[in-house]
Amino acid sequence: MSRFILILDRVVNLYMYYVGLACLLSWVPNINPDYPLFHFIFLSTGFYILPPVLGFIFAPLFIMVLCALISAGLGKLYAKLNKDKVPHIMILSPEEFFEKMEQEKLKSDKIKDKDNNNDSNQNS
Repeated sequence: MSRFILILDRVVNLYMYYVGLACLLSWVPNINPDYPLFHFIFLSTGFYILPPVLGFIFAPLFIMVLCALISAGLGKLYAKLNKDKVPHIMILSPEEFFEKMEQEKLKSDKIKDKDNNNDSNQNS
């Protein structure tokens, strides 16, 4: 489920960039919006949802705000689903780090010794 949420969030973010690029494309003076490619781009980004007001098209702005709200909601949902999987960060000095590594090595050696003893007891 969390992988689906991440993919959906990325799709929403890509669509937001697509709308932003379409807005930049609309400022190019020699582009004919009736040309099939540009008509598809402007249609798929929602340029024709609201009529222009005083020559400004506000529909892409509303779509980008809606995409940002959806992305924020997906981020909160992802954080809620994965709150128990938060990594623990430890800040250690070099001495503490090497001491911790020695302790971990001793633990792993003890586990290996126990496994070897169990194997030798089972073979007897």
